[in-house]
Amino acid sequence: MMKKLAAQPLYQQVRKEVLAAIKGGEWLADESLPSEIDLARRFGVSQGTVRKALDALVVEDVLYRRQGVGTFVAGVRDDVLCAHFASPAEADGVGVAVEFLSCLRIHAGEVFADMLGLRRGTTLWQVRRMLRVRGDAVGVEELLLPETFFPALEARRLRELKGNLRELIWRDHGARLVDDPVRYRAVPAAITEARLLQVELNEPLLQLSRLSRDYEGLPQLWSVAWLKTDRLSYVPQA
Repeated sequence: MMKKLAAQPLYQQVRKEVLAAIKGGEWLADESLPSEIDLARRFGVSQGTVRKALDALVVEDVLYRRQGVGTFVAGVRDDVLCAHFASPAEADGVGVAVEFLSCLRIHAGEVFADMLGLRRGTTLWQVRRMLRVRGDAVGVEELLLPETFFPALEARRLRELKGNLRELIWRDHGARLVDDPVRYRAVPAAITEARLLQVELNEPLLQLSRLSRDYEGLPQLWSVAWLKTDRLSYVPQA
């Protein structure tokens, strides 16, 4: 039975209880929640209150519904891990393996400070990971987020989650992010990307960049990936 607080709407209290249960691992990604009747009994509220709480979590992309089946926990999508690389002879291609490289503190330059709505010199976390197909490096990704909002990032946790910062932010900090559309550009390989991908300086690479925000619209995460597509095509997954 849930302890009810007079100062807060009941459905919001149920929403928080469901969130806490998901974060605690009671229901995992793509696992069905109990029925609304069972949840109403568990929290000591009406079925309508439970439905309103679940509706709010569906809007926030924490849950999703399958018509006539039930309500399920939504996973935190990692587009890089979902993508495939394909040769001209392959229809679907193969997925990527992710190698966690580093997690460092850096200071935001003018460009990144402006993108993330921060002051220049603000401390950021810089996370890098390598993308491999059949053992060969095909890309490198860099992710930046403010240390102020996420004061503790553990390399161990990043390795466990294959560098999926969106999953870590959700699991460890209780925040879901909304992604802006991906932007695609052809760019010359800079020194760092050339060294990591073992290509010539200024060799053409496909750059994927995206800004992710919290539900208040504040920028929280900037991610950019540089991909080698001279032999394999990048195939984003729906």
